[in-house]
Amino acid sequence: MKTLSLTLLDSRYIADLRVDASALSIDQLHGRTGSQIAELVLDSNVGPIRLGELFTIEFGSSVGEQASVDRLVLRGDLSRFDGLCASTRFGSTIVVGSVGNDFAKSQQGGWIYVDGSVGQRALSDKRGGFCLIGGNAADGFGSPLPGKLQGIQGGDSIVLGNLGDRACERMRRGILVVGGNIGQHLAHQWIAGTILGMQQIGHQWCTHMRRGSLIVRGECPANPGATLSAYRRLELSFLPILWRHLRELLAHAAMNSELSLDLQARCEEFRIGLPTGRQVLRSIGDRECDGQGEVLVLQD
Repeated sequence: MKTLSLTLLDSRYIADLRVDASALSIDQLHGRTGSQIAELVLDSNVGPIRLGELFTIEFGSSVGEQASVDRLVLRGDLSRFDGLCASTRFGSTIVVGSVGNDFAKSQQGGWIYVDGSVGQRALSDKRGGFCLIGGNAADGFGSPLPGKLQGIQGGDSIVLGNLGDRACERMRRGILVVGGNIGQHLAHQWIAGTILGMQQIGHQWCTHMRRGSLIVRGECPANPGATLSAYRRLELSFLPILWRHLRELLAHAAMNSELSLDLQARCEEFRIGLPTGRQVLRSIGDRECDGQGEVLVLQD
C-alpha cells in the first residue's frame, strides 16, 4: 500500500486553535504532490492556515512525490481538529491520537482506525465503510446531519470504549458494537439496524423505535424509553453469522501493523470475548408507536 503520513507539529500547535479539517481526508489528498498538500489551506479560528504549517508531510519510500495514496496516517493530538476524514470513500485511514468533533461524518467507504477518542457527533450520516475507535466517543455519535431525517445509514462501527448520550438517533441501517458503557437516550426514533452493547446502557433507550435489534448481555438494561412486550426465549440462527462477521473485522484490525501494539492487543482481546451463542430472551417494542424493534438478551 502507498502511504502518506502527516505528523502534527507541536511547536505550531496553538493552545486555543480550532481547525475546520473537513478538507483533510484521504479523498481530498489523493492525487496531490507533497508541495500541493503543504499549500492546502484549512480554515481556523485564527484565520486560514496552510497544512504545511501544521504537519510534517512524508510519503512511503515507494511513493516518492506521487500522492496517489491508498493509506493515510495522521499522528498527534488532533482533538481541536473538527470534521477530520469527512466523506471518506476508499482506502485506509489511521489516526494515532484523539480527534475533535464531527469526525468522519458522511463516511461512505474505506477503513478508518482511531487509536484514541473522538469528539461529539462522530460518524454522523455514516453510509458505509468500517470505523474502529479505540477510545471513547462523545455525545451525538451517528446522529443525523442538520436538516436530515436519518442518522447512520450503513457500514460497520466498533467503539472499544464508552459511548456518550443520544447516540444513533434515527439510525437507518448498519452495525454498531460498543465495548464500554453507553449513555442515555440511545437510538431515539430508531428506524433499523443492529446495536450490540457489551456493558451498561443509560436510561431512556430506544424511545419510539420502529425496528432495529438491540443486543445486550446478562440482563435487560433498566428504564427503557420504549414500551416492550414480555420476553420470550428463542434461538436465532442469524446470530452466529453476526459473530463471525465481527470477528473477521476485529481480526483484520488486530493484524494491522500500522496500529499500535496496544490497540492490536485490545482488538484481539475483544474479538476473543465476543458472544458465541444463539439463545436469547426476545422482547418487541416500542409498543406505543406500533414498533417492531427487538431487544435480545443473550443467554450464553
